[in-house]
Amino acid sequence: MEPGEPVTECFFFPGSKEVFMNLRGFPQPMVHPSTPAFRMAATPDKGTALFSTRKLKAGDHILTERPLFVGARGAPTQYHANLTREQNTQHALNTLEQHFEVSFKRMSTESKAAFMALANSHKEDGSGPLVGVVRTNALALDDLRPGVKGDIGLYSAVCKDISRLNHSCSPNTSARFDMLSFSYQLFAVRDIAKSEELTYQYTPINCSAAERNKALVPYGFVCACTACTNASTSDPRRAAIEAFRPVVTEWVYDNALADDWLLIKCREHLELIMLEGMEQMPLHFDVVEALMETCICLGDAQGASEWAAKLESFMWEDVRADVKTLLDPASAAYQKHPLWRARLDRGPYGLHKSFNSLAELALKNGGALGPWGMVFPC
Repeated sequence: MEPGEPVTECFFFPGSKEVFMNLRGFPQPMVHPSTPAFRMAATPDKGTALFSTRKLKAGDHILTERPLFVGARGAPTQYHANLTREQNTQHALNTLEQHFEVSFKRMSTESKAAFMALANSHKEDGSGPLVGVVRTNALALDDLRPGVKGDIGLYSAVCKDISRLNHSCSPNTSARFDMLSFSYQLFAVRDIAKSEELTYQYTPINCSAAERNKALVPYGFVCACTACTNASTSDPRRAAIEAFRPVVTEWVYDNALADDWLLIKCREHLELIMLEGMEQMPLHFDVVEALMETCICLGDAQGASEWAAKLESFMWEDVRADVKTLLDPASAAYQKHPLWRARLDRGPYGLHKSFNSLAELALKNGGALGPWGMVFPC
């Protein structure tokens, strides 16, 4: 760490610390935006919020911060058969509070004040004051317990600034955790006007307005974003977005589909995603990636390079390294790509001359081998 950088207090299970210590180059200093991009201010009805201080473009870096605290979602507790389910739950919450207290006592005076200044919407459900703040404000962190999947492998991170972001079902930011610097980086997922409020999603947003607001009950508010107030229009669009999954290799082999079928479908869903303000969704990335690969299949290097440049702006996602080689339409990487002209150079049975390479690529992307080695999506 660089001198003077913030310190995060952690409550880790065995093995999680080693995940970081075994990273080559860890720790690295935090990388901050070149110019300030946000300010904090009170709002009439939503408490403290963050606002942009300048125009932002999709992919712009807004802020970087190291969490105040990172803790496990739960602590190991013994189940007592003589207690009710509610009493066992309360015992688990009390135990977790005790563990969090150990970390909290190690915090600096400034960090303690910043932590306790955050909202707590869990004052009436048996959560202690520390657990309540964490449950209200935390960002989920996973992949920190090798071999452990599901909720028991998740951690919660509480930040001084990012945790101040208010919820929207059409958020304009997304946060990415950088392992090497042990810090969150917040990015704009679409263009943001100067003085516009910066927002984040607290719950899944690819469901109906009723389902979203049910999930928001623990936070103590009803969402009044455009998607919720115009649910009759928004809900069908979100259902259509959620139902679509682009599978390039499936389209390549299907002679019943037109050559431009997948381009049209992806563009239609890209428009829906933009209309609904759901640019931070992984599906947005998948659709743009499919558009790039579809152009490659059609031998359109110019179109593919334009979509590759779009992918490069997805700073909040993990973009494959080979995308950089496709930014130049004259790059030799196109002729070497396993999908190059795959739709155009099919044989009489719809198979591409590089079928084995395509099958390997499809399997890597989650497909399954069917009869005669054909690849089908899972």
